[in-house]
Amino acid sequence: MHPFRIDIPQQDLDDLNNRLTNTRWPGELPDAAWNYGVNQTYLQDLVTHWQQNFNWREHEAHLNELPQFTTTIDNQRIHFLHIRSPEPDATP
Repeated sequence: MHPFRIDIPQQDLDDLNNRLTNTRWPGELPDAAWNYGVNQTYLQDLVTHWQQNFNWREHEAHLNELPQFTTTIDNQRIHFLHIRSPEPDATP
């Protein structure tokens, strides 16, 4: 097991923001709603939320307060939190 800390470079966040800003939205099929995937209006509202209201650094700091680790199981890197229950007989 290895301790893990989230540390996303600012340039990656800037790149994501630029990509979201430059998204070329396709036309939506009439009356498609959710029948063929995510509703476009919903997705555009979600992107606006990410760009204008979501504070990545705040959430990153909150997550980094938790004990995080990585390990390899069957050649796959696994990221996990190790938080003990306050209940003595809790099932993991």
